[in-house]
Amino acid sequence: MSKKKLIACILLIILLGIISATLGYRISDKIHNEQLVQDVQESAHIGDTASDTDYTSDKTADTSNVSVTDDTTSGSGTSASFSSPIDFESLQASNEDIYAWISIPDTKVDYPIAQHPTDDSYYLNHGADGIYSEYGCPYTELCDSSKFIEFNTVIYGHNMNDGSMFGALHDYEDEDFFNDHRTIYIYTKDHTYTYTVFAAVMYSDAHIPYYYDDDVREDRDLFLQSLQNDIVKERSIYNNDMEVTSDSKIITLSTCDRKLRDNRFLVVAVMTQVDGRNIDSN
Repeated sequence: MSKKKLIACILLIILLGIISATLGYRISDKIHNEQLVQDVQESAHIGDTASDTDYTSDKTADTSNVSVTDDTTSGSGTSASFSSPIDFESLQASNEDIYAWISIPDTKVDYPIAQHPTDDSYYLNHGADGIYSEYGCPYTELCDSSKFIEFNTVIYGHNMNDGSMFGALHDYEDEDFFNDHRTIYIYTKDHTYTYTVFAAVMYSDAHIPYYYDDDVREDRDLFLQSLQNDIVKERSIYNNDMEVTSDSKIITLSTCDRKLRDNRFLVVAVMTQVDGRNIDSN
């Protein structure tokens, strides 16, 4: 064998080794993530979630309106009868960065939400157990508190090929799916928050908390306007049947798009209930 052929064979072996190692890692990561999600979901769910409870048919429920304030969303505002259906003690024993849980009924979205104390990008590539993973974990940045009292709490998650994490959000591009899956639940140790989806839009990749300051009313108004104007209209849905103003409390679920790399796909929902009580819009 000539020297050139020998070098070529060595390079081919190295290349095949790199490809095999990469594929092996991705398969291993996928298996690890699937097991992690299953374990976390099994240990977290200890009671009926809001999606299992029809508040509107509960004649004993408190139907008075509630205003969303710092006190409402803190431990001091917790009802004595409230018991979270999520076992946060167990979750935080394995990872103290987990502070909330998000669930969209009849979808794959049923995950913990984490927030790293110093590194906003940490959960881009670390799972709910804190181990490195391409799947990451849904997370919020430090600019948002853990109380969901800001005008807009942005929750990030990967658009995975298998539809896990926030990959399922792209189903909202279908109008029938949008109409049938408008309820999102956020659970914390102290409260259950119910949100109603009013927009699913292909947006720019602008860092929303940077461009729109929640403390500035004009910025809040501009963000709401941008959901109808600064979008790819043929891949966006905006429903006007909800009253959403700069005084509302909303969540924005943000993920990427495999075709439009310079865009983000957003599912935006407004808080309508806290622990089954309607939000006071006044």
